[in-house]
Amino acid sequence: MRQNKEHKLVPEDAELFNAMRGNYFSNNERVFFERLQDKEEYEFTVSNDLLLYEGDNEEHIYIARCEYEEYIVGHGIDGHYDEECHTMCLSDVLRINLKTQGFIKDDITLLQWLRKRDYAGIQYNHNYDDL
Repeated sequence: MRQNKEHKLVPEDAELFNAMRGNYFSNNERVFFERLQDKEEYEFTVSNDLLLYEGDNEEHIYIARCEYEEYIVGHGIDGHYDEECHTMCLSDVLRINLKTQGFIKDDITLLQWLRKRDYAGIQYNHNYDDL
């Protein structure tokens, strides 16, 4: 649900969105960053905004947005979940090393993993507040 008032971006994410503009890896990456900037500015969520469901990818990674700019990334399937990583902004969650977190075998950041998949499975209309 779009809020009337623009939420001020945290400085780290404002820098990230500005740095990405015009330097996108693909059209899907452009959509990802433009949509998430819009969500961070205008779409508050209490019940989480599911961006990637673990059943939609072979590595069983999930990503959710909380409130405006907080993110959770985790790994698991069918009720069996590893530890989650909760960050306070998008720029932090994209730097998470998925191997270090114990989610997958590859030494890769979440941003590198998303680019490798060209953002396959990312959802933009799964805010539980609206469902």
